Amino acid sequence: MNKKRIMIVDDDEGTIELMTKLIEPLYETVAFRSGEKALESLEEAPDMLPSLILLDISMEEMDGYEVLSRLKGDERYKKIPVVFLTGMTDEVSECRGLEMDVVDYLKKPVPGKVLLARIQHYLDLYSNTSAKGSLDEEKISEIPEPLTNRELEVARLMADFRSDREICDILYISMPYAKKLVSAVKEKLFLEKRGDIRRYLIQ
Repeated sequence: MNKKRIMIVDDDEGTIELMTKLIEPLYETVAFRSGEKALESLEEAPDMLPSLILLDISMEEMDGYEVLSRLKGDERYKKIPVVFLTGMTDEVSECRGLEMDVVDYLKKPVPGKVLLARIQHYLDLYSNTSAKGSLDEEKISEIPEPLTNRELEVARLMADFRSDREICDILYISMPYAKKLVSAVKEKLFLEKRGDIRRYLIQ
């Protein structure tokens, strides 16, 4: 079985070495010390896209926010889940990252077991279909205002008839943020009540 590919983008060589040593036994890794090189690699190998990107924020020339913006602005890459892995621990930076549609914001240093658990969690979330309901994502893509990656995660869990508390626990987010995301999904999909998401399930 082919291993999932994890892209690491960090300008600190020591961090790259540590993360590669931790991740490589379970996943294929590819690492870059600049956002420019990472983006170039996607252009050069479009048939070898990563399953998940671990992205530092504080980098010279092009920071993680700019890299993320370019990824989200390109139809080829916008659905690749991105996790910020950064030493920037202030609330403003974290909120900015989450608003830009990263799937998680992890603050260095992250314990190895925690990082591996989060990676596996997001790979499962983005690759597995729901046991109870599967979203018709082609139909979802036709709505006037597209769902962000984070909102799509929540929509998938709503299709699995998960509660707000379960969404919090599965996505490692706060209850207020979960409620905000659920409300956004309901608004964009024109759902009067939660159960109306059945309209967007594959029969």
